[in-house]
Amino acid sequence: MAVLKRCRELCLAAACALALTGVAGAADLAVKAPIVPPDPVFSWTGVYLGIGGGTGWGNNEYSWNQDATVAAIGAQMGNAGPLPTPGATQGSVPISGGFFGGQLGGNWQVEWAVFGIQADAHWADIEGHGSCFDAGVLATAGVSFPCNDKVSSFGTVTGRVGAAVDHALIYAKGGWAWEDGQHSVNPTAPFNVMGGISPQASITAASSSQFQTGWTFGAGVEYAFAQHWSAFIEYNYLDFGTKAANSTHFLSLPNNVPATLVIPIQATATERFNIVVKVGVNYRFNWLGL
Repeated sequence: MAVLKRCRELCLAAACALALTGVAGAADLAVKAPIVPPDPVFSWTGVYLGIGGGTGWGNNEYSWNQDATVAAIGAQMGNAGPLPTPGATQGSVPISGGFFGGQLGGNWQVEWAVFGIQADAHWADIEGHGSCFDAGVLATAGVSFPCNDKVSSFGTVTGRVGAAVDHALIYAKGGWAWEDGQHSVNPTAPFNVMGGISPQASITAASSSQFQTGWTFGAGVEYAFAQHWSAFIEYNYLDFGTKAANSTHFLSLPNNVPATLVIPIQATATERFNIVVKVGVNYRFNWLGL
């Protein structure tokens, strides 16, 4: 009997121990917090598409070598005698305005370094008015050459390199640039361009469309405010070098011989402008698992 009693005591103790263990386990399960997956690591790697716009200003510098012009006028006037040839004359036209467009590019991030390539294109209204150049020897007869320059579209293809600081990207860029614009020269002539009582003189205008290529560099800051969205602000400098800017004008001289003078102008134009502020947004795609 003592043995049976001892067995019952041991079984009762074991049952109590198991019960207490189950309660403690249930309590542990009740207080454990759910497992939350970590936030995805942000990366700039990917293909992006975006829009942007801003303001720009610049300058067109003109140089006109008058030797050929003066020689052509002298030949038409016959025995007028030698004409003075002051040589090259200069002038400049400031340009400014706004633009809007879009960009397509791709980034590849290696640790903190980000490498990329981008192409962009913009509609523009960057325009200026001024004097293309001093009329030089013709200014003594009252002839002047006001002109108008306008950039109607432009774009770039650039490489980019930057440093990523979490969701911020500081970058520099550089490469090829293009622009399409219009150049017009609107000369004026006074009433007595040939002196005396000559009737009203007139001179024709000339205009041309110009497609030019050059180079660009810039820098900016981009910030990813969401997993796929980012906003940027940047500065760009564009240089289109020196190109020919020739034109031909016809000066009408009623009651004079010759009645019309052909005025050929052989000039060059050097254009540079700055994108002072360009801002925009980009959306990055996860194409091909990027």
